Amino acid sequence: MNAGKFLSAGLLAAAALLCSSCTRPRQAAEPVGPSFKIMTFNINWGGPGADRSAKAILDSGADVVCLQETNPGWEAYLRPRLELRYPHALFRHGSGAGGMAVFSKWPVKEMARATPPAGWFFGWLLDAETPAGKVQVLAVHLRPALSERGGVSPGAYFATKRTRAEEVRYLHGLLAPGEPAIILGDFNDDDSSSAVQWLVKQGFTDALGEFDPKTDTWRWPTRLWTFTDRFDHVLYSRELGCCRAQVLKAGASDHFPVVAVFEKRPRPAAPER
Repeated sequence: MNAGKFLSAGLLAAAALLCSSCTRPRQAAEPVGPSFKIMTFNINWGGPGADRSAKAILDSGADVVCLQETNPGWEAYLRPRLELRYPHALFRHGSGAGGMAVFSKWPVKEMARATPPAGWFFGWLLDAETPAGKVQVLAVHLRPALSERGGVSPGAYFATKRTRAEEVRYLHGLLAPGEPAIILGDFNDDDSSSAVQWLVKQGFTDALGEFDPKTDTWRWPTRLWTFTDRFDHVLYSRELGCCRAQVLKAGASDHFPVVAVFEKRPRPAAPER
């Protein structure tokens, strides 16, 4: 084989290897049985445009809505505007950006609330009634990439990655094993982070990564540059099937809402004897 043919063959082989390692996003599908749509949305506790964020929630068609960075002001604003659509609502306030809320069309019950030793904000375990049955919903708001004093630095960015992984391991321990579960919220880290990948190793699937692996969920404009990343995630256990997931370019927060549709995954048939 001459040099030209050898080079061409090498390039073709490399291209084939590259293509084989790429996975295409899943195509959205309609549920085949009872289903529900869930949303996670960090609404930015001190941000403007509350009316736009409320509209984003109502326009989403979500059945269960989990919010991060709520506070008493947000509760007073959202409750009267959402109560007709969502008769079941819970708020738990924290200092600064540490509050959370859930709005649901069906009953929802608090099962546990705990702050990881390494974290700044609590994690919230809920039991949500849905048409697909009872589902554990673990809402998280992991440590931002800031120093202890709230400053931005390269050191804080890398040091807190380990912290977020520790938080996830701690909060995962709140779940009842073998029961349908969704872990969602503001991870303050991307798809490849140790926090997300540890959950994947435990059998969870990153819904947004399946259906939309590229769209950013967070942006922060500055005079010179708009910083963007994928901080918001919805992961689900083997007992559930995901039909679609997407980022909604809506609301007034620095985060975009993320929604996903789930149905109960049928149990495999027992082998014949």
